[in-house]
Amino acid sequence: MKTSLEDLLAGLPPQEGNGGQPLAASIAAARPAPSLRETQIDRTTANARRVVDDETLLRAEKTAALKAAREKRDLRGEG
Repeated sequence: MKTSLEDLLAGLPPQEGNGGQPLAASIAAARPAPSLRETQIDRTTANARRVVDDETLLRAEKTAALKAAREKRDLRGEG
């Protein structure tokens, strides 16, 4: 016994927005989206931002370590 698509869909509630008919496959949906080309300036900018962010993180870590050392020194009464 072969089952047709209509037999399989008979138990499903009707779909909204298309008159209750099964949705048709879209060619655009099957096609992969075009990738945006990244230019050399985009790569350079991304690398520069990465370097600046890394340096900012290191500076913040050093500042936190120095602050903790200063607070520890002040609690001991040195200085």
